[in-house]
Amino acid sequence: MTKGRLPVVAMLMIATGMSIVSCKKKKNEEVIPVYTVPATYTFDNIEKSEATGRVSMWAGLTSYLGKAATRILSQDTVNNLWNNTGSVFNTEIANNLPYSVSDINAFAFNVSSKISDATLIKQYIDSQVAMSHFCTTAAAPGVAGKVFSRLINYSGLEFNQAVAKGLMGALQISQVYINLDKTTTDDNNTVTAGSGTVMQHDWDLAFGYVGLPTDYDSSKAYANTEANRPLAIGGYFRERGQYIKAGGIVFEAFRKGRAAINNKDYKRRDSAITTIKLHLEKTLAAAAYAYLTLSQGSSDLATRFHALSEGYGFVLALKYRPANSPLTSANYQTLSDIMKTNFYELVADPSNTKVQQAQAILSTAYGQLQP
Repeated sequence: MTKGRLPVVAMLMIATGMSIVSCKKKKNEEVIPVYTVPATYTFDNIEKSEATGRVSMWAGLTSYLGKAATRILSQDTVNNLWNNTGSVFNTEIANNLPYSVSDINAFAFNVSSKISDATLIKQYIDSQVAMSHFCTTAAAPGVAGKVFSRLINYSGLEFNQAVAKGLMGALQISQVYINLDKTTTDDNNTVTAGSGTVMQHDWDLAFGYVGLPTDYDSSKAYANTEANRPLAIGGYFRERGQYIKAGGIVFEAFRKGRAAINNKDYKRRDSAITTIKLHLEKTLAAAAYAYLTLSQGSSDLATRFHALSEGYGFVLALKYRPANSPLTSANYQTLSDIMKTNFYELVADPSNTKVQQAQAILSTAYGQLQP
């Protein structure tokens, strides 16, 4: 009988010991309070004008560059837009934005100081100014000029598309990632009236750089006349990222992350960071993939060159993806080299071999990006 009971006693002791260990473990864990996530990005002490102001500057700068097909651009004006000097933002180029032109001109910051590879982006900008001198010239292989309403360089590239889409990487996601990464080591105890803790403020700046309104609705088709509309990459969540549902996912993750920070729930904050980074990157990939598809579906040279230029810009933006990106450095280099191929050569291939190779690289890295 004694021998029969020993295993039972031993088992009870083991079970009791496990229970004690489990209780001690729970006592050492930080208790996270129950909290709710608001339906809009509405929290105390939000201050993100430095980010949203730069996105508005992006809109004004790229709007001006787009006028090169009908006029010769001013290098001085471009330099002032780049540096936010000379009060050059006006209602012709910066209308229906979150800020008035007087507000933008008065900001004590500019777009150029927060751009990764600013020298490279400025070269594209200055090239568009130079291209504007050919706005009445007919384009041809090796000759800059216009194909219908599109102003292209000697190889078919629209520099304004390289700038507009390239800045979605070099400015927007670059700054989003920088500010999100800061939050993992920021102070989250000392509150400054109007901007919150350092962690809250950096998170809000990251949200501001995405270009979304605080009451963003991913199901809504916003009009260009709405000042409170998604801008830059924020606008592409619906235009080219709808299939992957990036807009709703990113917006929800930002709200969850801010609520988590408010409640010192850092595990959920970090989960939100991972979600945001991946879906911003996938939006760039989805847009590139879509424009590469459009470049194959028309006999209109202007349409094909425009689509390839958009694709070129979004591939350029992917240069600023995270270090742990599913798109490897080697595959990105191949992708970049394909997009640098003379566009006349690309459209001359009836099989679209290189273009489809580029699409295969994107879908291999990110999965299915379009229906």
